[in-house]
Amino acid sequence: MTVRVFLEPLTGGAFAGRSLTAPALPPNERLWQLRILGWLPQWHDLPPPGMTVLAEGDRSEIKGLLSQGGLLAWLTQLDRSAAKGAGEKIRTALANHTAPPHRYGWGDNPRWQLDFSRPLIMGILNVTPDSFSDGGRLESVDEAVAQGVALAEAGADILDVGGESTRPGATPVSLEQECQRVLPVVEALAQRVKIPISVDTSKAGVMKKALAVGAGMINDVTALGGGMNTGDSTGPSSNRDGINPEALELLAATDHPIILMHMGGTPATMQEAPHYQDVVVEVFEFLEERITLCQKHGIDPKRLIADPGIGFGKSTQHNLTLLRHLPVLKGLGVPLLLGVSRKRVVGALTGEAKPEKRDVGSHVLAALGALWGGADMVRVHDVAGTRQALDTALGWSEGLEAAA
Repeated sequence: MTVRVFLEPLTGGAFAGRSLTAPALPPNERLWQLRILGWLPQWHDLPPPGMTVLAEGDRSEIKGLLSQGGLLAWLTQLDRSAAKGAGEKIRTALANHTAPPHRYGWGDNPRWQLDFSRPLIMGILNVTPDSFSDGGRLESVDEAVAQGVALAEAGADILDVGGESTRPGATPVSLEQECQRVLPVVEALAQRVKIPISVDTSKAGVMKKALAVGAGMINDVTALGGGMNTGDSTGPSSNRDGINPEALELLAATDHPIILMHMGGTPATMQEAPHYQDVVVEVFEFLEERITLCQKHGIDPKRLIADPGIGFGKSTQHNLTLLRHLPVLKGLGVPLLLGVSRKRVVGALTGEAKPEKRDVGSHVLAALGALWGGADMVRVHDVAGTRQALDTALGWSEGLEAAA
């Protein structure tokens, strides 16, 4: 019987003791929303007071609020009970949530460093004619390189170069065409900027060539699922069963960071009535499976970054639910990337129809995602505006903590 544990800190960090939904707590105390799926009926007498047991046939779940102290005390009881295995999973989730900031370095070049002690900004550099916000704006390699340099000077920590649009309704491009768009830009930028360059691609051939000319990260919207034009496109997690063996073999032989994103369906079909029983649980489980898959193929989980895929095969309500429960995904135990820049969810919240005019709303969601949601990296179009928003939010947070 599989037991799944989901922890969500309702207070902590910048908002410790200040949550509108939480009771007053002692300093440095946390309140956790705990949900366990697969809680066995024979364990029903084990939950502490205040936890709700929901039974469904021969399986059930429990959920409720526990303070940090109450959670640790209960774990001691579970260690001496038949539910010891569930207790071990709770400890793992708790350790993932409370681990110190992730740091990762690779290669001989000192620029290949990721330090998540503060949220990182990934600047979007699309060299495509059909991206939803800025497609066709950069018509030459020189223009793309100049834009990449400008993003770095504006405060980007990473550049993400993409040569194939993943907007809703987009169609795949050939390996040759994507390489023609991406490789000259990556190679030139590698000589011009002192920050890591990521390549947004699902093709092993593009990954290999881009890494050879100076890229330092891979951002795959299919989570190494075999490309955007494979798999059953009718379900919300159609890349769940797809595997890209060439990409797995290639990346297992390197030490570069890899971003794994959840996408429901393919860009061509993903917004056709997306459906989930529980979007948070399903996105978590998919990303957890992908992390395990990478580990089985020799990829160190310390190299992985998870992206819930806001806007990729999800309705506005799905996106909002993921954003509101973003801290749950910290239980994956890897850094978290949030990409909301100029997306439809911002338009739904603000009424702004034009993507290029959604930057202010994007900055708000990025700051909330980093400060409250635990996002370690935000992927954005407007780097300068995001940098100002994050500096302001983090400065406010640190001021509150100093005054507490």
